[in-house]
Amino acid sequence: SRTYELDVVQHPQRTAEFGAATLSRLPLAPPIVVQLIVRDRFGNSIIPEVELPFLIAHLSLYSDDGTRSLDMGRSPGSNSPPRRLLYGNLVSSPQKLRDLSGRLGLYFLFPDVSIRWRGRFQLGVSLLRLSE
Repeated sequence: SRTYELDVVQHPQRTAEFGAATLSRLPLAPPIVVQLIVRDRFGNSIIPEVELPFLIAHLSLYSDDGTRSLDMGRSPGSNSPPRRLLYGNLVSSPQKLRDLSGRLGLYFLFPDVSIRWRGRFQLGVSLLRLSE
């Protein structure tokens, strides 16, 4: 009876590759911010207070065209074991925040995510509900 929609309200534009130097990594800039819009059966936007502790968003990395998952990969021209390409806190809980117009909404924030290697990528955000 409810619908859930994710809307990316702040898109990252750049980052710096960090390769093997995890201590000197720079996060995506600006950080990705995703709004969760929940609607009741009448189409009204609601904040489902009871459900909030069970909702999380997960961030994934994809190829530039969005067809291949790139959560693990090798450095270009290397035979080293695959490593995580997306690094940082990839899971976020919903935060109740106000938008620029002062309206209360639900947002997922990913402030410290970095990408290991240089390239063009797409980010994917999945909404998950943990069982009670």
